Amino acid sequence: MLVAASACAEPLAYITAQGADAIAVVDLALARVVETVKVGKKPAGVAVAPGGLRIYATNPEGHSFSVIERDAQGGHRVVAEVLAGAGPLGLALDPAGERIFVADWYGDQVHVFDAKTLKQTGAITVGQSPAGMASDPQGKFLYVANRESDSVCVVDLATLKTVATLAVGKAPFGVTYDANGPRVLVANVQSGDVSVIDPTARRETRRLKARSFPYSVAVTRDGGKIFVTNQHDDSVTVFDGATYAELKTIDACGYPEGARAAPDGDIYVACWMDDVLARIDARTLAVTAKIPVAASPRAFGAFIAP
Repeated sequence: MLVAASACAEPLAYITAQGADAIAVVDLALARVVETVKVGKKPAGVAVAPGGLRIYATNPEGHSFSVIERDAQGGHRVVAEVLAGAGPLGLALDPAGERIFVADWYGDQVHVFDAKTLKQTGAITVGQSPAGMASDPQGKFLYVANRESDSVCVVDLATLKTVATLAVGKAPFGVTYDANGPRVLVANVQSGDVSVIDPTARRETRRLKARSFPYSVAVTRDGGKIFVTNQHDDSVTVFDGATYAELKTIDACGYPEGARAAPDGDIYVACWMDDVLARIDARTLAVTAKIPVAASPRAFGAFIAP
């Protein structure tokens, strides 16, 4: 199950690579892949549990998600593959890492699993073709993008019921919760923009115009800058986190998809067509590295630990 295992430092990025049926483990300090872990068929979604000792990845063509554990020596191994509906895609955890949420693209549901037992404990009815998800830091609500319904469902995690459905742009996909706002940022693939949602008022407050096919959104940890990957434009658009003014559109890489902020403030972007993980300096807004990874990286979700 493992290839080129080695002990590795922090922080680590876990990049789902659809073309390799694997996760590339990237040591961000060394800027290189230190391990490649074989998982299920065509992995896409990913989430790292608190503490970084367990990683989950959805396998859409395997109708499952893989559970990967990190050992004391820094190596990784798959400990389970769990069936999860017809088309598992997006993946999220509650803040404590006690529950796993898997968006079923074909089933129009979010499946809920206990992280200890890996048994399914519930299913949440949402809109059509659920994709990206994000929980608030308190673990009270889960926000689910429904691509074919042009909406975001707000799920009460105490009752596992949808308590609100919010209209957004066309074909929402990636979802990011920014506690600095607080705000929920939703990448609308087909309308080429990002919805900004006030989670308290439960309404969209503005749209940010991006480029072609915005896929996901990353926010610096202080909320100062917002980064949007534009899949069909090979670019990343950067907005001021306070004024929402566009600061720059960066010529990034081929088909940028998943994006996430690292603890040091840099932004990392998975580039599906170039087979690299691009690093963007959040201060200068320049691409400072392109790290080769396994084929067709997606990294759809919270892929950086800790």
